[in-house]
Amino acid sequence: MKHLKALKAKYNLSILALAHTPKRDLSKPINRNDLQGSKMLINFTDSCFAIGESHSDKHLRYLKQIKARNTEILFDTENVVLCQITKPDNFLAFEFIGYSVESEHLKIVSENDNNVLAAKVLELKQQGKSYREIGFELGISHMKAKRLLSKL
Repeated sequence: MKHLKALKAKYNLSILALAHTPKRDLSKPINRNDLQGSKMLINFTDSCFAIGESHSDKHLRYLKQIKARNTEILFDTENVVLCQITKPDNFLAFEFIGYSVESEHLKIVSENDNNVLAAKVLELKQQGKSYREIGFELGISHMKAKRLLSKL
């Protein structure tokens, strides 16, 4: 990131860097802590936005500003940009639909869902699997698997 920042300053560039997020809790809003790798990455950026998948419709995505150094944040939790994935030709595209509230697109988790997940974690742990293996198999982080087991 330091090298990219140096190039940006030297040649007066705008640089788009892409990053992947680790498995995250889809029932919680996206925030700067969801960026994979060092938390320092976000400190070096001037602007950051995230693309979230809508839980209400698999073809919908929403864009949310996470950080804006030189301007106000317009597209926050209460005002995300809503798009649908289309393929008009041979390329995927985001087609603007409008604006929305992030909470409408988050997964709703019930207490029963957590109990079922905790039971699956316990079953896999009793089979001798590691927390990482359990997390991979269930699509959750290894830390969430550990927390669910410790609550039992």
